[in-house]
Amino acid sequence: MDEFSTKLFSFENQKYSFLKLYKVTYDTQQNLCEITFLYPETMTQIDKPMRDELQKFAENNLNINAKIKVKFKRSFLDERLLNAQIIKFFKNNYKSISSFLTEKQIEIQKQGEKILINLNFAKEVFQLFNSTLAQKQLLSELQDNFIGDFTIQAYENEDFKIADIIPDVPIKVPPKKVVRYQVEPIKKLFGKDISPNPELIKNNTHPKPSVILFGKISNLQKKTFTAKHGKNKGEEKVYYTFVLDDSSKIDCVYFSTKTNQKKCEALADGMSFLCLGDIKIGITDKPTYYINAMTYAQIKTQPQELEEEIESAGVVKIEDYFEHKQENIFCKQPTYKEPISSRDIVVYDLETTGLDPEFCDIIEIGAIKIEKGRITKKFATFVNPGKHIPDEATAINHITDDMVASAPKIEDVILDFYKFCEGCIISGYNNNGFDNNFLKKAYQKAGLKFNPESLDVMLLARAGGVKTSNFKLTTVAAALGIDLSNAHRAYNDAFATAKVLLKLNEIV
Repeated sequence: MDEFSTKLFSFENQKYSFLKLYKVTYDTQQNLCEITFLYPETMTQIDKPMRDELQKFAENNLNINAKIKVKFKRSFLDERLLNAQIIKFFKNNYKSISSFLTEKQIEIQKQGEKILINLNFAKEVFQLFNSTLAQKQLLSELQDNFIGDFTIQAYENEDFKIADIIPDVPIKVPPKKVVRYQVEPIKKLFGKDISPNPELIKNNTHPKPSVILFGKISNLQKKTFTAKHGKNKGEEKVYYTFVLDDSSKIDCVYFSTKTNQKKCEALADGMSFLCLGDIKIGITDKPTYYINAMTYAQIKTQPQELEEEIESAGVVKIEDYFEHKQENIFCKQPTYKEPISSRDIVVYDLETTGLDPEFCDIIEIGAIKIEKGRITKKFATFVNPGKHIPDEATAINHITDDMVASAPKIEDVILDFYKFCEGCIISGYNNNGFDNNFLKKAYQKAGLKFNPESLDVMLLARAGGVKTSNFKLTTVAAALGIDLSNAHRAYNDAFATAKVLLKLNEIV
């Protein structure tokens, strides 16, 4: 596109030098490439001869196998639009600054196409702004979106003070993975078709609607009761009780309709059924399975295979990571040095109840997987330490007892993390000096070996000569133009560390 812009600038003695290439988008379904140009607000419009000439110019000079459509956008330099663009820039790129920036802190002075932008910051935010590439990046952003001669100046202003608070970032406590195994339905007894496969009885000890279970029935009994309420008051009703057994047992009740009573006469101890119903606390104060549908079925998964499936079932849901920023189809992607270019790396961070791994515990794990230089997966979970989180730890990471109350224990998640890291180099920020010690302890308690290749990003930053006053993660990230919102939370720190690692290894 640079070559295209150069040709356009020199076309017919710079006839269209007032235009700026604004946006290029490609619709794969329609095989359509749209090119949008900015034109100055001093012009009322681009007339039809100009539009036709530029359309023909694009078709002749763009070497792309697609339909081409040329569009035009007028560059309005009013204060409202500029304010919105500046706020949007910080929100998308520097959340830690945008949290403390309002329109009142932005002053815009305009003389023709010369625009002076003054940014007024609190002391701490001013220092952060100066430690980043934000000024240069904002200038580029405005030049890309408007036609004008911009100057940006930043000031420390005592009128704008901030509280020293890092906002909490809620993360979902991962639910226990639902273990299902395969059965083969043979013939429906009553009720609707049942799908998907059944869960294990032992994993259903609390009230829950629409549960699918499988097992052999025993202790089958037909009983009656007299309806005390409703339109059938005084009538004798039939219900069945039995025990469903898949190596664990649960009491079952089915209140039969008159139509289904004949079908239920075929029931007998030892038969295997796939059932659908609700688990409630029954009159015996025990979990009771209230049946809505039953189907004759037989098991397909052999017992030893089922045990393997149960063992391999994870607690933490591994999520795919998607870059939300739309990439320009003409942008060249960065390339990286070894080991980034050929190896998979897991960048992780822990939050703990203290500094000593012998006496303190992990309360949050956050991790990012980088595959051949591309961020692909994320791993995030709270961990219940089984005891009170000290106030001094909460003061740093803002994690409270309530936040981890329903979270899994470390022994329930460490195998998931071990599998997430399998075959990868592990990395972190000062992980050699801190996080690895906690991880080693958790691995050893679970009977897992701890001998991974390890890469400490703090040591890389020191060796890479990052120009900064200190080598805290927040400072190094800021110096490289990387936003670290919500510091001292595991996933946020891991993500920022991954970005720092990639930046330090970029081949320029």
